[in-house]
Amino acid sequence: MIDKEAIMRKIESLPDADLKKISEFLSSLEERPDTRKHKADALSSVIGICEGPQDLAEKHDSYAY
Repeated sequence: MIDKEAIMRKIESLPDADLKKISEFLSSLEERPDTRKHKADALSSVIGICEGPQDLAEKHDSYAY
């Protein structure tokens, strides 16, 4: 759990130069795209739609050839 009050106390005790850096960092967090959402790549979207083992590791030569 994040202790917001402890973070705020630390921020309040910082000199102005460090506050500017924190402000710039917060701005960069707001500007960047949301990376928390997972986007499925092409391979993960087709896993399990074929016959055989889901990961295709078992007897992989017979599936490939």
